[in-house]
Amino acid sequence: MQKRRLLHIVLTWLILLLVSGVGHPQQKPDPVEALIGIDQAVANAMRELHVPGAAVGVLVHSKVVLAKGYGIREATKTAPVGTDTEFAIGSMTKSFTALIAAQLVDEGKLEWERPVVSYVPSLQFYDPTATQLTTMRDLLSHRTGMAPHDFLRISTYLTRDQLVERIRYLEPNLTFRQDYEYNNLGYVLAGYVEGKVAGASWEDLVRQRIFTPLNMTRSNVSAVELQASGDFAFPHDMVNGNPQPTAFYDYQKFGVGPNGAVNASVSDMLKYLAFQLSDGTVDGKRVVSSAQLQHLHTPSVLVAGDTRYGFGWIVESYHGHTVLQHGGSVHGFTSHMLLLPDDGIAIVVLNNVASSLPRTISSSLRDRLLGLTPDDYLGKTLAQLKQDKQNDLQRRITFDAKASGHPSLPLAAYAGTYFHPAYGDIHVTVQGNRLIVHFDAYELQLRQYQHDTFAWDENLAQFQFDSSGNVTQLLLPLEPSVKPFKFLRTSK
Repeated sequence: MQKRRLLHIVLTWLILLLVSGVGHPQQKPDPVEALIGIDQAVANAMRELHVPGAAVGVLVHSKVVLAKGYGIREATKTAPVGTDTEFAIGSMTKSFTALIAAQLVDEGKLEWERPVVSYVPSLQFYDPTATQLTTMRDLLSHRTGMAPHDFLRISTYLTRDQLVERIRYLEPNLTFRQDYEYNNLGYVLAGYVEGKVAGASWEDLVRQRIFTPLNMTRSNVSAVELQASGDFAFPHDMVNGNPQPTAFYDYQKFGVGPNGAVNASVSDMLKYLAFQLSDGTVDGKRVVSSAQLQHLHTPSVLVAGDTRYGFGWIVESYHGHTVLQHGGSVHGFTSHMLLLPDDGIAIVVLNNVASSLPRTISSSLRDRLLGLTPDDYLGKTLAQLKQDKQNDLQRRITFDAKASGHPSLPLAAYAGTYFHPAYGDIHVTVQGNRLIVHFDAYELQLRQYQHDTFAWDENLAQFQFDSSGNVTQLLLPLEPSVKPFKFLRTSK
């Protein structure tokens, strides 16, 4: 009787274990079967999100199971996207910059915890503490305390040396190492330091240390090289709901690049992601030590919840699986890459317009390959876009309703040249009933808002006067997380 009761208990536990899956790895589908219908899913997303062209790649246990181009390279033209078509990948570049740092650590030329001012003595931050203590770890994990200041890198032509020189005039919004804050300029500085210690430009380091050993023959690091490649995707803006070709963003003209200048095809990105899943070797040749490669993937700073940032990689947990991922966005392009290292899975999606397609498709592919039912990512994306549009409209209506009064002086009295040490000279001119603020590569069209305060979009620019009533400075909120920049008037 006791034996029968014991047998019954054991059988019951076995059944419960089988049902719950405890002690058994999750059964993953065959990758080829998991991707059935993906072409239609990509086509649907491209149609709904108005994407001209895209490329999708999937790697499972070192085997390419999908590498395909969709759509066209340029709207209104017919040239198709192929696996060798090059796209700008934007901030996915950050993992390239981090990889170079790991190589230099291997060679003893860099140390993760050594202040970078010891490598570049001229480097200064606004915060003296940051100047003395900032390390490569701080730069690569976004914890310097410096505000993003992204407007600088789209408005003002600088050499990289000039940009680094002007970092000292950019106000922080956090204390040093207070918190994670995504910062493109931190990666520019990291690439600059790498170039100094290695005796070569960041661009040459990427070519020599990554593209060449990984045989990435359809990759480059500038808009000029991209357009000389023959097979490349054009960037697009959305105009009245339709994609229209637009100008390429030239990173090097603004002194940047280590934050986002890599261009690559989907075939080359699969080579790169295969390497990220390796032990640091390619065809038996050591590119970086296994220990340093894993260090890049190790969380370094808390972002939010259980999301952390390594070096060029966001580290998360998804249904018990470790996920490394990073997106990219540059004028006219968006991208997303995703690794599940414990599962041997890599995914990359590229497209040639600012859209949510890369994350939508990569999320669906991730679920398919893990044997999960994909969520309605496209539906949620479309709903969010609709809500964002409504919110933007309501915010603009509320903002415009507060406009009142007239400027103290004729518009011509505000015109002239103004100076700030980070941005240099800017010029204010009159155009009809508006003031135009001219940067090297950008214009702000100011409409009168309240007295001597003018607006562009929902941002407020304010002119200030001396005791004689003369305009002496212009306050511009070019970085929303810090106080407005004070541009001193130098001439009329």
